[in-house]
Amino acid sequence: MSIQEMLQTLIEQGFSQRAIAERVGVTQPTIYRATKGAAIRYEAGKAIERFYEEQMGQPAEGDPQKDC
Repeated sequence: MSIQEMLQTLIEQGFSQRAIAERVGVTQPTIYRATKGAAIRYEAGKAIERFYEEQMGQPAEGDPQKDC
């Protein structure tokens, strides 16, 4: 699952871009760019992945970063 897909799922679950940004330690514009598929820092992507897993209770399967 891509960072973009994780963010879309979190947003569908009711999280705002601002709330996600605050929880993962980045700015809202960073979350916006990531939802559009733009590149973000590796650390930001890992923080989003951890937040996704905490909220969804499952690993983000198929994550290209984990497959490396």
